[in-house]
Amino acid sequence: MGLRDAAAKALDGFDRKKGNVNGFEGLPSGDYVVMIDNIREQETPWGSEQLSIRAQVLDGEHAGQKEFINLSLDETTSKGNPNPMLGRNIKLIAKLASNSGIELQDEDWEDLGTLSEALAPAEGRTVLMHLTVSENKKNPQFPYRNYDFEEAEEIDEIDVGDDDLPF
Repeated sequence: MGLRDAAAKALDGFDRKKGNVNGFEGLPSGDYVVMIDNIREQETPWGSEQLSIRAQVLDGEHAGQKEFINLSLDETTSKGNPNPMLGRNIKLIAKLASNSGIELQDEDWEDLGTLSEALAPAEGRTVLMHLTVSENKKNPQFPYRNYDFEEAEEIDEIDVGDDDLPF
């Protein structure tokens, strides 16, 4: 694809006067075989801590594209209310760990530091990621992104012999 094609694609439907140039589209809803690229604890600009997971799509139309998954494990929201996503995020992390071949122990849940250390062996592992994107009526520019993970099917090993080499 040349520059002209890239410009036509990028500018299709874009409001050239008021459009947001920093918008990140992200992956559309679908099932993706991904490699867990990075897991770390991260502090947000507003002072909260979250577990940040970066996954890279391995095949299909979106191969090479990355998905950034940020999970808050704060017990309360910024307004002091109970975090309604806490239980869901904990279950999602446990499921990702299990489907990456990691058995989390009770002591791994001590804090974000111990959790990210326990999850470090998941980096480089392949999982099947189910992504559902839905409308956020309060902030349409930030749609809801819901994830689920399953164990990925084993990829058949490629048998390369001397006769297959080009030289």
